[in-house]
Amino acid sequence: MIQTRPYQPSDSEDFLHLYRECLAYYRVREASAAQEARIIGILDSQRHLSCLMAFQGDTPLGFATWVLTFPSGTDIALYMKELFVSEGARGHGVGRALMAGLVRIAEEEGCCRFDWQTDQDNPGAQAFYTRLKAPLYEKVTYRVKAAEYGSFLSRLGS
Repeated sequence: MIQTRPYQPSDSEDFLHLYRECLAYYRVREASAAQEARIIGILDSQRHLSCLMAFQGDTPLGFATWVLTFPSGTDIALYMKELFVSEGARGHGVGRALMAGLVRIAEEEGCCRFDWQTDQDNPGAQAFYTRLKAPLYEKVTYRVKAAEYGSFLSRLGS
């Protein structure tokens, strides 16, 4: 049986195992020890970001990272940043369990909605959300990478 629960500091090794697999899935270079320590520090401190973990017994299967955000009209929304399921666990209800856990958190937090997005070049995720009959909303995403902060600040007049 798949169980979900909030990340706990004792989950750091399980989380890092899944996080490393997530980076490999997205073909992103490995994180340095300092980067991993920073992420674990954020999760451990419960600042800025929360994480829901999925397990079968003691085996970590996946995670979803999320934040509460506003304004959503006059209310608060839950925003899921990442949903990742280990390759061997895909197709076994882990993603559904994590999504259900996030909906429950949104209900408990009194959120008016639950938002997320996926990359256009991730057909697997899009097919998963389509199977869930999740409503699709069109938005435009903007992104400034760290290497561009200086030039962007200049364009802002700062």
